[in-house]
Amino acid sequence: MKRNYRNIVFWCIVVALLYLSYEWLSDVIFRGFNYLDVKYMIVPDVLLPSINAFVDTLISVVLIVIYLILAVFIVKKHEKGIKLGFVKGFIFCIVMGFAFYGIAGLWFEIVDRFLVSIPFIAKNVEYFSGVYDDLESGAYIWSLLSISIIGPIVEEILFRLLIFNSLERITKSPWFAIIVSGVLFGIWHMIFVQSVYTAIMGCIMGLIYYKTRNIFYTIFIHMVNNTIGNLPSALDTDLVNTAINHISYAMVIPAVILLVIFCLKKPESRDTETETYTYGL
Repeated sequence: MKRNYRNIVFWCIVVALLYLSYEWLSDVIFRGFNYLDVKYMIVPDVLLPSINAFVDTLISVVLIVIYLILAVFIVKKHEKGIKLGFVKGFIFCIVMGFAFYGIAGLWFEIVDRFLVSIPFIAKNVEYFSGVYDDLESGAYIWSLLSISIIGPIVEEILFRLLIFNSLERITKSPWFAIIVSGVLFGIWHMIFVQSVYTAIMGCIMGLIYYKTRNIFYTIFIHMVNNTIGNLPSALDTDLVNTAINHISYAMVIPAVILLVIFCLKKPESRDTETETYTYGL
């Protein structure tokens, strides 16, 4: 019993350190990059308009390397998860990516109609509306990398691979890891109006990861969701955004149905002798 208690305390500390690591490591990497730039002027002038997105992308790439190294020590072996196949998996991820955008839209509809009169919420919404302005300035390629591609990869590795697997070491209940990792994902965004729907998104992503044991599904879903909200200026029009909103709302119900089917589905083979790493490779 004493050994189990120590194990629980150890993995709780690991989860806490992982959760705080993004901010700590990002600050260290930024300071190192800033020192090199001040001393050697390593950033060319052409990147200056996109400097925020460029630095964010650079930090995320370094974090991906660090987190993947940590994953070697944290991620344990599991039985094979559900395999969707390429076509079914692609469709599933597209539907879920749009559905998450639809859920976020529905949440903000509720906020605008019923909650924006609350001063705290009103300030929160105002702050959130401009939170990505720095990343979206300059060349679109850096915004695309930072928000739509590299950002989702590092976030999924941190929350669905490292934190989720660490939480599984604390208790055998999968719902503990699913819910706690999802709520932590929401809180991590630090803006209340964003934290609500990202917590929902995090819990669903945790469920998908648990059922598939394949991090690539959640990464792709995350990429689809972020890309929808980060279109290039040529596509960022009222017509396109209205179409996307309608499609996203329409995808919510099919996504719920797919998730129910997904939860009831079991892996085709559960040979105890055949195991796979949770990377899903």
